[in-house]
Amino acid sequence: MNLRFPDGRQPPAAFACPVCSDPDPKPFVAAVDSVQPASLPERELQLYRCDRCQSLTYHPFPEIDYTQHTASELTVRDYVEFNGAIDLVARNLLRVIPDGSGTGRLLDIGCGFGFGMDAIRSIAGWEVRGYEPSHYGKLGREQLGLDIVSDFAAKNNGSSALFDIVHCSEVIEHINDPGEFVGILASYLKDDGVLVLTTPDAARIARGTDPSTLLALLSPGAHTILYSAEGLAQVLRSAGFAHVEIDRSAASMLVYASRAPLRFQQRSPQAVAERLHRHLRDRLSRAAPGSSLEIGLRYRLFRGALDAGDYPLAEAAFTPRLADAAPRLDDIETPAQFAARWPICIAASTYYLGMLMLLHRGDYPGAARHFRAAARLCQTKMTLSAATAVVETDLIWRAVYHEALALSYAGELLRALARLASFVDFGGEASPPVPANLHAPVLALRNKLAELGDEVQKAKRPRKPWPF
Repeated sequence: MNLRFPDGRQPPAAFACPVCSDPDPKPFVAAVDSVQPASLPERELQLYRCDRCQSLTYHPFPEIDYTQHTASELTVRDYVEFNGAIDLVARNLLRVIPDGSGTGRLLDIGCGFGFGMDAIRSIAGWEVRGYEPSHYGKLGREQLGLDIVSDFAAKNNGSSALFDIVHCSEVIEHINDPGEFVGILASYLKDDGVLVLTTPDAARIARGTDPSTLLALLSPGAHTILYSAEGLAQVLRSAGFAHVEIDRSAASMLVYASRAPLRFQQRSPQAVAERLHRHLRDRLSRAAPGSSLEIGLRYRLFRGALDAGDYPLAEAAFTPRLADAAPRLDDIETPAQFAARWPICIAASTYYLGMLMLLHRGDYPGAARHFRAAARLCQTKMTLSAATAVVETDLIWRAVYHEALALSYAGELLRALARLASFVDFGGEASPPVPANLHAPVLALRNKLAELGDEVQKAKRPRKPWPF
């Protein structure tokens, strides 16, 4: 990603903020090359900030045809096998779905393949419907048996039924007129209904944000507006949502809005995980063997079980197709060749098998081999398609760290120290940069290994002979 921040030479742009209508000139924030193949002829896109609401806008707006941009087999596989979020969407929705709520109704606008809808239908027993103009919607309707309309949602003028929840994940940042769009969302809600949406946080667009996160947030050529929390809350309140809560703990804001006071459900992470795993097991039992859907569901169940510490379930969900400890990479030159050889999730699923070996099986040499393979697969995926390798950009250093940890458990202290030397430093010399939350564990492991190495060397020194 070619990203350029201000150097003092870029003039402001004169346009009204699409979020708050402020007419004042907008200062330049960044320029970035589009990563969308069907973008404007001008490949470089300019991003500007509104000083009133702090939202960011690409000016002029990029153009993209959302009925066509996911039509390729490779794009579909990437979404279904790996990048489509099931657990995150379900967790967000379950926060406002009470137990025993009976036959509630969920509308998902921009539902993609429909994974979130399918989970709520299974877990809560709700009636679900979605709108999705891209090819994802057609496939989700066919493969998951969902009521998905292959179109953009128009305003409900009383001809359609109302819903308890309207969900809209990572969509509003693609829209040119947020006021009109939020009005459409509101038109489908009951008076006490809840709008749940996610969208990138404009405050995360900064020099210190790691490149993989920046690329996902900027999505140059597809996103049009990146909202500040203040700007988005203003749009929602203008549409009649008196109660707005925004969670900014992640790079994308999680927003709940309603005309009535919000009521959140308190469930333990374990209880939610168990419901999600039951859903994934049930859906997996009905997926066609060897299909992208079967691969994606199996990977998510395997990863989710491992994250929850349910090692027997992780063992049951795993299949050898999900890992490659010795990947042949020298002849891979295109994303299509990569996808022809492995599932799209291969780097992550190989890493997670390494974690299972490390934490549960106690196979430390095997874990180290799988972590090394995962790092190599991550590097290849990043080289071939940086725009779709956001997870791998973060995962590569975790794989390096855990390889060193596994080698240390196996007694290979020198090899472990040599692997840690890959981290170079934490000041930005490494590419991609080392995730900030990995700095302390790396330093702690490096210090521990150095101490153990000193002890080994002392033990090997010949003892002085007794003086008699």
